[in-house]
Amino acid sequence: MGSKLGLEYRDQEGRRCRQSTSEVLPMPRRPRPIRAWRLPDAPPAPTGQAASLETSLDHELVRALGALPVLMPLMDQLGLRGIVNRHCAPAGASTTDLDPGLVTLLLVTNRLLAPAPLVHVQDWLAETVLPDLLGVDAAQGNDDRLARTLDVLTPHLDALWLDLVVAAIGTFDLDLSQLCYDITSISFCGDYEEAELVRYGYSRDHRPDRKQLELATTVTVEAGVPLDCRVLAGNMADRTTPVENLARLQHLLSLLPARSGDAWEPLVISDRAMLTMEALVAYRGSGVHALGPLDPALGQGHPSELRSRGTRRRLLEAVTTEELAAAPLAYRPQRADRDPDWTPYHGVRRSVELPHPQTDQPPLTLTALVVFSPAKARLDAQLRTTRLTRLETALTDLAGKLGKRPYTTPATVEKRIATLLRRHPARTYLQVAVMGGNEEVPLGLQWTRVEEALAEATRLDGRYVLGTTDSRLAANEMLTRSKRRDVPEKRFATVKGPLAVRPVYLHKEERIRALVFCTMVALLLFALVELLLQRAGLAISGRTLIA
Repeated sequence: MGSKLGLEYRDQEGRRCRQSTSEVLPMPRRPRPIRAWRLPDAPPAPTGQAASLETSLDHELVRALGALPVLMPLMDQLGLRGIVNRHCAPAGASTTDLDPGLVTLLLVTNRLLAPAPLVHVQDWLAETVLPDLLGVDAAQGNDDRLARTLDVLTPHLDALWLDLVVAAIGTFDLDLSQLCYDITSISFCGDYEEAELVRYGYSRDHRPDRKQLELATTVTVEAGVPLDCRVLAGNMADRTTPVENLARLQHLLSLLPARSGDAWEPLVISDRAMLTMEALVAYRGSGVHALGPLDPALGQGHPSELRSRGTRRRLLEAVTTEELAAAPLAYRPQRADRDPDWTPYHGVRRSVELPHPQTDQPPLTLTALVVFSPAKARLDAQLRTTRLTRLETALTDLAGKLGKRPYTTPATVEKRIATLLRRHPARTYLQVAVMGGNEEVPLGLQWTRVEEALAEATRLDGRYVLGTTDSRLAANEMLTRSKRRDVPEKRFATVKGPLAVRPVYLHKEERIRALVFCTMVALLLFALVELLLQRAGLAISGRTLIA
């Protein structure tokens, strides 16, 4: 074996030692010269598929930036800037500052393209071509200026909206023959002590823990173009709003050029609880017709026993199962176009006379349609079973507590039963009795199902009543047109979604109203874009075009 290479040395005692080369520290590396850095060469021009891809990307970029060329001409056609300046800019005002019409245009455009709190609008503006297009400085779009503009707009909101809608109707020949009216809620986070309208109320957003305001809107069935909007208190009841809505609609129609024929008798389609007695009295002779589900309270309070049950209930009970089975309707929703097992709706038309609230006036005539929906029948049966089961479960739980405090006497048990049954939707289907409670018979609880009430409820499953003041509408027309009640709901989804009416970072009621106005103007433009796309036969949504 060969000897290992290494270094020899002697230790402290004089012995010879060898150190392996593996234990020797490595030699330092040879220094290398530093290479000079230079700019990279220009990439070669793309060819083939790379060139096609670059062209496609450029095209997509143009489409994404193409919203402004679409929106700006629409604003010019409506005369948005001029209308706002005519109402809000005082005569002889200085032109060195931004006029309120221009600031409103910026706010509306922001709502459409990139909704943001007022404090961030300035940053958004700096990233767009609007400063060059409109000849403004992005710094001029600061939140202080925007808030002051909202203050200027507030006294003129109704007049501004009317002028814009009249311009839209004339410019785009909007179809006013069928309109929809509905209300939604806009929830807020915080106390909002300075805003009287922001209150607790029935939340359509399923957030009863938040304060809210309500937004009442009338839109066209064609493309859902908003014609009227009102900001209401958060606790406003739906049934109290139709009369005021009709008055506002009549005022709008009075500002338009005269028309003839049915085109000048719009049909307002509303949601439930809107056809109240007060509303029916207002619609008589107004030149406007109404259609929608009947108010359950309609006709109640009449001296006769039949009327005391209400017109709606009376109609539901009067139509027999055989009559409904013999009256199928042609209406078929889009989702059922290719369903071979589709079960049609059925409907029976009736004419109803209601006594006028003023005894010296003739009775009100109403055309009603009792509708049977197979899908609703299944849901009604399931809901009744669920409610009845829950009530019986609560009674069973109570029966297990009898004899224990506080349920030691018949009076305390009866009080608890009254609490359970009060306003319970299944209370009419059970008879509950308290037994015993003395030394001979222990305290007990017994209940039985009322088969007659269950059978009557089963017979009425799937039925609901539509009413209209237009006697010319056939049964199928009434059902078909009533199904367009979803148009304002879709527009409300646009307001709360892409246009982002919330969250609202404002606390003054006046500024909240003005910001909602700007959002509704944005919705007006959004709906007009979709209307023009529909009329052009293009299967593109407004959201896709503007995004």
